[in-house]
Amino acid sequence: MLDFDISFFEEETRRGKTDEGEYEFTIPAFMKHAWAAQLEMLSKVDMICKENNIQYFVDWGSLLGTIRHKGYIPWDDDIDLCMKRADLNRFCEVVDNYDGIIIHTNFNTADHGAHAARVMNSTVFTIERDAYKDYHGFPFPVGLDVFPLDYVPRDKALEEEQVEATRVCSTAVHEKQWLSENNPSNKEYVKHLMEYQAALSWLEDTCNIKFSQENPSEQEILILKEEISGLYTEEESDYLTEMPCLGNGRDYYIPKEYYDKATYMPFENTMVPVPDNYDFILRKKYGDNYMTPLNISAGHDYPFYNTFIRAIFDERKHKTFEGACEYIENISSKFYINFLTKTCEPTIDCDELKMLGEYTNENMGNVDSKRKFLAKCEVLEEFKRLCQSISIPYYAIDETLAIATGSDDDIVNADIHVAIRRGDLNDFLLIIGQELGAWFNYSTLYSNEMHDSMRIIIKSDSYLCNPDEFAARFHGCSKEVAIDIAVIDVVSDDASKEEVRKMLIENLIMTSKSMPTSPPYNDEILGIVDEWKKIAQIDINTEVNLRREFLRAADNVAGANRDENASKVRITADLQDGVDSIYDKSLFEEATCVPYGPTKISIPAGYGEM
Repeated sequence: MLDFDISFFEEETRRGKTDEGEYEFTIPAFMKHAWAAQLEMLSKVDMICKENNIQYFVDWGSLLGTIRHKGYIPWDDDIDLCMKRADLNRFCEVVDNYDGIIIHTNFNTADHGAHAARVMNSTVFTIERDAYKDYHGFPFPVGLDVFPLDYVPRDKALEEEQVEATRVCSTAVHEKQWLSENNPSNKEYVKHLMEYQAALSWLEDTCNIKFSQENPSEQEILILKEEISGLYTEEESDYLTEMPCLGNGRDYYIPKEYYDKATYMPFENTMVPVPDNYDFILRKKYGDNYMTPLNISAGHDYPFYNTFIRAIFDERKHKTFEGACEYIENISSKFYINFLTKTCEPTIDCDELKMLGEYTNENMGNVDSKRKFLAKCEVLEEFKRLCQSISIPYYAIDETLAIATGSDDDIVNADIHVAIRRGDLNDFLLIIGQELGAWFNYSTLYSNEMHDSMRIIIKSDSYLCNPDEFAARFHGCSKEVAIDIAVIDVVSDDASKEEVRKMLIENLIMTSKSMPTSPPYNDEILGIVDEWKKIAQIDINTEVNLRREFLRAADNVAGANRDENASKVRITADLQDGVDSIYDKSLFEEATCVPYGPTKISIPAGYGEM
């Protein structure tokens, strides 16, 4: 991974000169995290290219930023690269061999629609802390644009025909889009339809092809455009170009030898490959005065991540857009800063040797087991802190309750099981993402794609941590440990209704066990999903892990009953283990704290009747 000084992530104002005087532009702290994530992606692309003998260069604003600013143009928010088309084709072939890298082109993505390829780390907003560590606290997809460089034939007649063919492809796509957005009642419809049909006919005649259907897809037309752009070879050419530039009438001919080799130059905290005679290329792109900024304004919907924030604002119904921004920064970039600045002091203040000496019974395990127990208590302390911060009760359950009340004495080797009430779940899920300490991680049905338990998991987290510091934080325990949190649901007093609810939950759990975890899914699986949608009137997303989706559905059914007058409650997660744990609701109306090893734990006040 790239190494950034923590000061890199601070809001920064960069200054310079224009023809009209001095400028200053402030880069928000969150944008610095986006920059770092993009630079991390660039380092992965660089690694892939070096391992596979693929040549690439920085391009457009990233080339200009390298030369003029030794990094990003202050008001820029993306990275542009270019590759000769043969290198780009090779990159597309090998990229699938590398985890965590996705590439979108007109060849593999139906709705891509852009001339440049797009190399990405993801396509979705993530709330997984490992990803925040990997990409420096930035939670949204980041990508790099890769523009193909194509050879221009020496024969001018062939060049004119090639450029015209790419223009006609663009016309066909434009007209097709217009027709899809309008209906035949529009007075202009016939004119646009005729232009569209004429473009298709011209392409078939000129290129000696036949489209697969009378009304070809946009993707099919764009693939043809790509093939036309890459038609000629190095031996047939003296110049390279980016074909849309010629299509737009620009004098964009770059001697092919200027892209024979690259020189690595500084860009923020890394080095990037710059083509030979970059001065000639930048003059072609931006004019002779390219070293002086012409205007100080961000373009193309700066900052790009506001599009993602608006979607989350709408989906999660935050009260304000600013509130959505604050939530996202709390769970991602601010968590990452906390991770970088964390200390390794344990929460439980104790003499470790003395504390370990208190557990001397041979049946209570060796020293490693005792250190592991102390580490679990540290996780418990963090869980308790979260509950206290939002004033919600919790209760020890199962073997943890037995140990806390003296019914079991194997405290060292036991897992820690606790529960919270369904009515407190949403507040807890919100706070756990924003406030859980940097030494910890969590997993839930609502946050982690591969989570397959109806219990919430909180664990000590060693990912990308110094092993010695991790062991110091957790009393010498070098392994990750966890506690789990179940949800207490009310049970309807209507026995027949409750039997139907329980049966539905159990069947959803049973179905989840047979579900695959990665799309695309076959027709048999999709048929099962459709049947469940009809039976239970529930929404199941077939674009994600179906095993998790069925468990989420079971959890939603369990939480749908909010009858405040109910007399019974159930620990629903126990149904996943084939156990139906039902108790009097009154047992969980109050709690009391009792000693638990070096700390204390909360138990139901009425535990004696459980």
